[in-house]
Amino acid sequence: MSQHLALLRRVVRQSAYLKNTLALLSGTFVTQAIVFIASPILSRIFGLEDFGNLANFNAWVSLLMLFGNLRYEHAILVAKGPEKTGQAIALTALLSLASFVAYALIAAGIYFFFHGAGYLAHLKSIVLFIPFGTLSLSLSSLFIQFNVKSGRFKRLASVTAMQVAVALVPQVLLGKLHVRHALILGTIVGCVFSAAVFAWFFVREEGMRGVRAGMSAASLRATAREHLNFPRYTLAADAVTVVSQQFIPVFILALFNPAVAGLYAFSIRVVRVPLIVLSTAVAGALRKEAIDLVHGGRSLAGLFSVTVRSLALISLLPLVVVLLFAEPLFGFVFGHQWTGAGRVVQILSPGILFEFIALPLTTFFLVTNTQRYIFAIQVGGFVLLVLALFAGKRY
Repeated sequence: MSQHLALLRRVVRQSAYLKNTLALLSGTFVTQAIVFIASPILSRIFGLEDFGNLANFNAWVSLLMLFGNLRYEHAILVAKGPEKTGQAIALTALLSLASFVAYALIAAGIYFFFHGAGYLAHLKSIVLFIPFGTLSLSLSSLFIQFNVKSGRFKRLASVTAMQVAVALVPQVLLGKLHVRHALILGTIVGCVFSAAVFAWFFVREEGMRGVRAGMSAASLRATAREHLNFPRYTLAADAVTVVSQQFIPVFILALFNPAVAGLYAFSIRVVRVPLIVLSTAVAGALRKEAIDLVHGGRSLAGLFSVTVRSLALISLLPLVVVLLFAEPLFGFVFGHQWTGAGRVVQILSPGILFEFIALPLTTFFLVTNTQRYIFAIQVGGFVLLVLALFAGKRY
């Protein structure tokens, strides 16, 4: 047994890919553990509407960030050499700042001049927070890409975990003081902390030298043209993904009310996110195996079949437990007001577990260069989602 453990440690030490993967996974699991452990505390401080507003805030911030930097942060990864990398960072940072100004003006217009009813009336109470959340998330994303390119995966894992912990402190303290929108304020504090820590490392390691050289108008135009495929193609695909995954609370709030949106958002926070973390880890391991098979000229059919059967078997027990005991479990762990969230999880559990099985399978589209099918599936799923929500509202 000790020989096997020694061999495993030696393999991990010698494999940079495996070490990086384990570092990121450890950070992700720590982050999700903090979220899960904190959920019973937050559920006793905040109500349904608070979680509904937080879900709406996160959805808009995630989408507006895409359009704010036009996905040029991905150019940081593919840029060749320090000079090109600095130019990509300069372009992304300036776009993020310019979009912050534009979003702030739009938010101020909605807040001060809109006096109607409907969804915008609900959005009005949180709209001034959205530009700040967008800017901090955009800058964090920029530095994350730079650290990925530099291979600083332990730093990424550590800062991500600290971001969640830092956000939790003001959420609890402000919530106890009954400060309105404490969940959103704490989330912004966490994002600002993450961006500030990454920026400190960046400046300390003299990363600003290349950025200053890339600030000229000519350099910015050249960088934008060189990486035009990111806003041309990646932006649309990522926007569909964000809308499909994160805008359901927005649609629910628009069609129903903040309490129903909060019930849904809290249910997903507790159940779906941990499963997606595990599914993402499976996808990482699957990608390596699938690439090896393709490069060896072998069929992927056997691997596909084994993956589907294994994931279905893993998901069977959680499905049974959720279907039978979700309502009393949610009431016991999170408080009586959240028994309805257990009922929501029971209704959604088949779809959540199908997503758990399906997410790693997108690897097969990636390694066979058939990503267009992923985009088609995402669009089709989004259309069905919207139709289902309208049907629910009508009937």
